[in-house]
Amino acid sequence: MGGASFGQTVSASRRMPPWLIWFPLLALVNLLVFIAIRGRWGKSVLALAVAAVAGVVIGDQVGGRTGLEVLRIGDMHLVAASVGAQVLMLAVSLLSALGPIRVEK
Repeated sequence: MGGASFGQTVSASRRMPPWLIWFPLLALVNLLVFIAIRGRWGKSVLALAVAAVAGVVIGDQVGGRTGLEVLRIGDMHLVAASVGAQVLMLAVSLLSALGPIRVEK
């Protein structure tokens, strides 16, 4: 009867998209580089991890929209995503430094 069989359709829909691997992996690498340069772990690591993931996603989208194709892996704009992650982590780090300061006597 023409067309794909049911088995091929089910297996094709169960494939994991590559971005489920690349985005968290790139966010983790950027987070570790940022923390290594910064030199301390601190309490804001969870906020930095969220900023890294969001920065990778936003940076990839900005790179796709602007056509910045310095280094790509498949559909992922690697340099733009890394720059986005680093900028967002820097913003989180600077905003956390502006928070209230506890003075103990």
